[in-house]
Amino acid sequence: MPEPNVLVTGPFGEAGEAILTNLANKERYNFTYLDRTDHPQYDTHVADISDYDAIRPAFDGQDAVIHLAAQSDAGASFEDIVEPNIVGTYNVLKAMKDADVPKLIYASSQRVMGLYEEEHAPELYREDYPSEYDPRRLTHETLPKPDGYYGASKMFGEHICRVHARREGAPEQVYSLRISSVRTETYDHPYGDAERGVTRSDEHQVNEDEVWDQSQTGSWERGSEEYEEMVKRLKASWTSQRDFANLLECCLEDQDVTYDSFYAVSGNDARWFDIEHAKAVLGYEPQDNGSTWDSPPK
Repeated sequence: MPEPNVLVTGPFGEAGEAILTNLANKERYNFTYLDRTDHPQYDTHVADISDYDAIRPAFDGQDAVIHLAAQSDAGASFEDIVEPNIVGTYNVLKAMKDADVPKLIYASSQRVMGLYEEEHAPELYREDYPSEYDPRRLTHETLPKPDGYYGASKMFGEHICRVHARREGAPEQVYSLRISSVRTETYDHPYGDAERGVTRSDEHQVNEDEVWDQSQTGSWERGSEEYEEMVKRLKASWTSQRDFANLLECCLEDQDVTYDSFYAVSGNDARWFDIEHAKAVLGYEPQDNGSTWDSPPK
């Protein structure tokens, strides 16, 4: 059986690194990449997804697309997300239809459910969060509540992907992955966000000529209240690189789904998202659990 050709858009961010680290070297797949900037190590088609004519050639001969490219700032303005997140997603779908590419894995976001966290944090991050309202079992059928223009743009993306899968028939299969907290390899652990704040704190204090403002830099000391809260949140929302890569592989191997949405999160005890659906439909079996960690890696 020939190796499937898989195009990845926006491959050089945090989520894309999981592919480059865990999947790109597998003989099972033949990956190519589409990004606004070139990369010396990877076969990259350089184009902006908001430019249909520029991206169109990259889709010829592909068997699947993993669409990660987007404005990923959760606090982005409407003007900032229109071209990359709305026009860009439509262009990817159009290019897939024109090139007859049958499978799309769409990078949605946990932010389509962001108001649930906003309304219940930080108590939400506790494993013993009150049982009378247990949002760590939010499912793919729970009413979406985006917490900003970014989350709303991802919800729009899910809907337009569904339209193409069910009405246009191209792509034939769509998997919307509501991605939680995927981090770069350096910070790929439940203490990652907290430790990144410590790193920023150290970097700012080294520069004596710079005024250090913790509130603006997201910096803190290890063991501080801010540090511990970041640990609690990431222990609940962490998606390890290997678990994310595993879920992507489950989607690439699946032959049954027409359209469906799944939460991309590790098997954390304190998670507020359901993963039973992904287990039942795709055979997803996460290997990591944020609750098993009691300190950052040495």
